[in-house]
Amino acid sequence: MITKQSYKKLFSNTIIFAIGTFGSKLLVLFLVPLYTAALSPDQYGTVDLVAQTANILLPIFTLSVADAALRFGLDAKSPEQRQTVYTTCLFVVAGGLGIMACVFPLLSRLDFLRGFAPILYIYVWTAALKQLNATYVRSLEKVRLFALDGILTTLAMILFNLLFLLKFKWGMRGYLFAIILSDLCSSVFLFFAAGLYKHISPKRFSLSALKDMLRYCAPLVPTTLLWLITSISDRFIITYFHGEAMNGINTVAYKIPTIITTVFTMFSQAWNMSAIQENDSSGREGFYTTVFSLNQSFMYVMAAGILLINRPLTYIWVNPAYHEAMLYSPILTLATVFTCFNVFLGSVYIAEKRTKRSFLTSLAAGLINIVLNFALIPKFGIFGAAGATFAAYFAVFFFRLFDTDRIIPFKFSLLKILSNTAVLCAMAAINLFSGAWVYISLGALFVAVFAMNFTELLKAAAFLTPAKIREKIPLLKKFGRAAGGNNSEGDE
Repeated sequence: MITKQSYKKLFSNTIIFAIGTFGSKLLVLFLVPLYTAALSPDQYGTVDLVAQTANILLPIFTLSVADAALRFGLDAKSPEQRQTVYTTCLFVVAGGLGIMACVFPLLSRLDFLRGFAPILYIYVWTAALKQLNATYVRSLEKVRLFALDGILTTLAMILFNLLFLLKFKWGMRGYLFAIILSDLCSSVFLFFAAGLYKHISPKRFSLSALKDMLRYCAPLVPTTLLWLITSISDRFIITYFHGEAMNGINTVAYKIPTIITTVFTMFSQAWNMSAIQENDSSGREGFYTTVFSLNQSFMYVMAAGILLINRPLTYIWVNPAYHEAMLYSPILTLATVFTCFNVFLGSVYIAEKRTKRSFLTSLAAGLINIVLNFALIPKFGIFGAAGATFAAYFAVFFFRLFDTDRIIPFKFSLLKILSNTAVLCAMAAINLFSGAWVYISLGALFVAVFAMNFTELLKAAAFLTPAKIREKIPLLKKFGRAAGGNNSEGDE
């Protein structure tokens, strides 16, 4: 049964994950000025392609087994079952990365990977271990340790970047070495701090468990790849038609929308756990309705705030050579909002173990994106890439919205979705111009978005505020009673 504790557990886990994500993601955004100062646009474009290639190789050669570590790890009830999950996952990762070594001579022939192939191989290894250990620690519900790891990883990342880029002047290799060593530090820390070595038992390796886990995560490999294709294919196509320097601008244009992704990740990590744990609870439809509506409101307001400060933030944040990125960030901000919504809806497929549906919807996104990229990028450059990304995510969102509603019927408001999206589109269009009227218009539209979502945010604040405090604030008291009425089981 969904109770108030279910919401509070989701909220408390979100806060804990926020600490870890703030440490591992948001603070790293402050390294963007360092990157744009230490790397020229063409260098930044090249090193971004290397990193994105690693992201593509990761799910292929690990079979996205980290997703199975979370899903099956949360279901495991005994130490023996947990040993089976972790040992089996390690077996898959080691085997996959061993096979990967055989294809690297071919990869080294790619122009942008010449001289980087050995570094790329190590990059994928350390990223795979970090991903598995961090995900498995979440399945053990050691969320505080996960948060601490995020903070330590960030400190390591900052230290290595300052050392390699500023002191040693290693350029692109310094950028990659900083990521590799910070991932390695995270893997080693979690392995010992969480006692993961206790979960390794060769005799607990199970072929039946391996088959079940691969049956679950196999569809997630193409799913992950298709989402990656949707999000990064434009970088390769831009490089092909317009060169590395233009891709460097495009990479920086993605950095401002990354703020939204980072904040959403704080919530989605906690939400995936709650969706799995409460999957068999009565009242889960209302749980999805409430959380989805709140998530939407928060994302809309945050996106409007970013669109409001896009220009001044870009001027302050990055080197002048990258200022052109501010023209493309608004469209990518819209795309990022719907990326987050798609991830939320994807939790339905994960909780219900219907990963094939996730694959089909991701396939649609990938096809739309690739077709539009080749149609638009040659003529419109980064504008074409940003528009293609937004169109793909927007279209797939509506498909997933109605598809997941057939699995777990929860309520949503099309009027809310369309009206907020329309205002955000207007803000994105205004960002293409300059002048005092631009800031006045953006300010007015931000207020409009905030007003449309204020009630939902206030309900959430009232619901989560302790009763003694809520009763002393008339507005929270009013909405707290409304929330209590809508969640009659919540006060039990």
